[in-house]
Amino acid sequence: MNGFAAAAAAETSGNFQRARELYLQLLQTEPRNAAALHRLGVVELRLGRSGEAVALFQKSLAIAKNLEVYLDFGVAMAGLCRWDAAATVYAAALRVAPESVDARYGLALALHSQGRPQDAEPHYRRVLATHAHLGEVHNNLGVALFSLGRTAEAAEAHREAVRLDHGDSTAWGKLGVALHGLGQVGEAEAAIREAAGLAPQIVENWYNLACLLDADGRSEAAVAAGRIAVALDPAGPANWLALGNAAQAADRRQEAWRAAAAAVRLTPSDPAARNNLANALRSLGRLWDAVAEYRAALALQPDFPVAEVNLALALSILCQPEDALTVLRGLIARQPLSSDAWLRMGRVLVEAVRPDLAVAALRTAVAIAPGDPEPHADLAMASTMCDRSAQSAEACRRVLRLAPDHTAALGQLIHQQRALCDWRDLDRLEALLLQRVRDGADGVSPFELLSCDSTLADQQAAASRWAAAKSRDAIPAVRPAVSSVDRCLRVGYLSSDFREHAMGHLMVDALETHDRSRFAITAYSTGMDDGSALRRRFERSMERFVDLRRHSDADAAAAIAADGIDILIDLTGFTTFSRTAILAARPAPVQVNWLGYPGTLGASFVDYILADPAVILPGEEMFFSERVVRLPDCYQPNDRRRAIADATPSRADCGLPEDGFVFCCFNSSYKLTPALFDGWARILTAVPGSVLWLYAGNPQVAANLRREGEARGLDPRRLVFAPPLPHAEHLARHRLADLFLDTLPYNAHTTASDALWAGLPVLTRRGTAFAGRVAASLLLAVGLPELIVDGRDDYEVEAVMLARSPDRLRALREKLARNRPTCPLFDTPRFTRNLETAYRAMWDIHRSGSAPRHIAIAADGTAGPVETN
Repeated sequence: MNGFAAAAAAETSGNFQRARELYLQLLQTEPRNAAALHRLGVVELRLGRSGEAVALFQKSLAIAKNLEVYLDFGVAMAGLCRWDAAATVYAAALRVAPESVDARYGLALALHSQGRPQDAEPHYRRVLATHAHLGEVHNNLGVALFSLGRTAEAAEAHREAVRLDHGDSTAWGKLGVALHGLGQVGEAEAAIREAAGLAPQIVENWYNLACLLDADGRSEAAVAAGRIAVALDPAGPANWLALGNAAQAADRRQEAWRAAAAAVRLTPSDPAARNNLANALRSLGRLWDAVAEYRAALALQPDFPVAEVNLALALSILCQPEDALTVLRGLIARQPLSSDAWLRMGRVLVEAVRPDLAVAALRTAVAIAPGDPEPHADLAMASTMCDRSAQSAEACRRVLRLAPDHTAALGQLIHQQRALCDWRDLDRLEALLLQRVRDGADGVSPFELLSCDSTLADQQAAASRWAAAKSRDAIPAVRPAVSSVDRCLRVGYLSSDFREHAMGHLMVDALETHDRSRFAITAYSTGMDDGSALRRRFERSMERFVDLRRHSDADAAAAIAADGIDILIDLTGFTTFSRTAILAARPAPVQVNWLGYPGTLGASFVDYILADPAVILPGEEMFFSERVVRLPDCYQPNDRRRAIADATPSRADCGLPEDGFVFCCFNSSYKLTPALFDGWARILTAVPGSVLWLYAGNPQVAANLRREGEARGLDPRRLVFAPPLPHAEHLARHRLADLFLDTLPYNAHTTASDALWAGLPVLTRRGTAFAGRVAASLLLAVGLPELIVDGRDDYEVEAVMLARSPDRLRALREKLARNRPTCPLFDTPRFTRNLETAYRAMWDIHRSGSAPRHIAIAADGTAGPVETN
């Protein structure tokens, strides 16, 4: 056996060290033996001596241009990741052997690895032209095509790869990614799961599966896949990011935070990881920590719009609107066409109660992204705050054209059309809204159901879903231990309406008359200071008046808890500027829904609702998430000091006829309905010369109602409209009316109290829900039950009879005048003593360790349990 043969035999047997010795011996005698130089280079490569191998290949090629040497030389360069050199070598090989498939494929791989997929593609295709059975080549062609954005072609290439080799897990995985890019989620998932089944140890498959499932909204399944990915490769930051994103979507907040924190530890200089960590911290209520992480992300990448918008959101939640606006202005200065930035700016301005500026910002967002429903929806809300109901309604219609299932926009459209008395298509819209509530849709504001023909069950369902959504991010407040020596019950009143507002007029006297020897009263204001005399009166009448408007929900709850409040009463409910998340944090051991919202809050974190026997009937407790506490007379307080201007305007001053019966209704326009107006038209027709005096702060309301009146055969002059006036003057003009006609399904509440206080009888029709029974409660408490009717026909007949019976109407006025000084409705000290009895009963139940239960306060001021079916 000659020297070369002996060396080759050793190489073939795997004895590379012996082969090396023999090739070296041969080359000492034959230094230009090209074959020996080539094989020694291969042996050196096998022994991990790449540098020596490269030198030997070069020497061999200098003697003879041999294809096999080029191919092994190319492998050596690829092994060193010197793709440019590998490409040069393979190109040289093709000059020697243009038909070499190996050289062609090697060149394709080298070009692809250099980031030149467009140059690699034709070489892959040349290989496949003669060797179409090579699944690996199809797979690599697919990878190149995918990176070139030719996703459909990539998917076909990967399909061919798995057809040729069904067990190729890599090809299955790449096929899944391509199909996901095409939006074929089901097929993509099947392909990725096939890859994971064939190669469960490959982390890429689980990472891709986690991303696909998360994008498809299946967050729990995505979390499971993400956990496998991080278990297989805990050092891979992308796996932690995928797990964190899935956990965040699944509302697994602690796990999302841990995953995001792990990603940041692994790649502290990655701004995207910092942004994700900040998002996780924000969802945990750690807002200042979130702000720090957003700022860290922006320090790493100053031009990072997503982080800037998120930072503005966190600052807004922290009630730092100016800081949030500064961030957004900087972003908009660089990217004036960022719809996300303009949208967030609009939201910040809405939360800061600067609606005019919010409208301007949101109009810009709409102009930039006219096909996105969210800017239109926010524009609708901001327009409402500016009393631009027509603009709000049009924005809602645009939302519904873009997103027909947008239930919140549907509800708001209905409310704005009601506010405008624009009743076109209203019956159909309301029926659609109620059906969505009954189908379990989210996003329906419970307040918007009160004016619809909704049931107590409808209202409870909508309230429960609304409360759950509003309280989702609430962080439990830490309460101090209750002092055993402090016998004074600490009561907190939470409201956005300690100002010139209907609730303010009702509440102020009751708060002033609390027994300060037994109750310590704190007002927690979350609304604006309007500078009114009523606001100053609230501030003077409380032991403590705490302005929480600039506090975040979490900080506000923490402040209330730190004060050791025993019973917290929410006076806002689901009306404008409500802060449900404060209640959700449970800052007080006993929490009560009262006065601001006539219905259940549907929340597990509210224990009681204050009512009376007229507004919540026996047996209806099941429709209230709270336990019902019935006060003996009326659930509504009143202000005995409510001023009525001395001067009464003339009928001519108010546009009323000197003669003729004046029916009036000063309710908000959204409480008027087409069916109600039908009845009013029949009443006016039956009482010649009569007029209907209505409140209309918006000129469009008057125009619409005149049109509706004409459609019912009424002379438009029989509708007279009252403009806004200061409260004392508004009360004084009630003296010009003869009878107040109430609305249904949403009664007059404060408006009815105003009328009765001013001496004007109110005719009401009793409804089927809390909001439709308030006027009946008021009339019972003022001693005028004869003005309560149950049916539509009875209501219309009674209105006509009273208009035709001046003596009877005069007797009612005289009875109201006699009752007013002593009746329960306006006996605020009596009301407050009953209220305090209710608070004591609630507290005694809590202190005993018992669960909240229904309570009835008797006329003698004692409290007792209520038996329910």
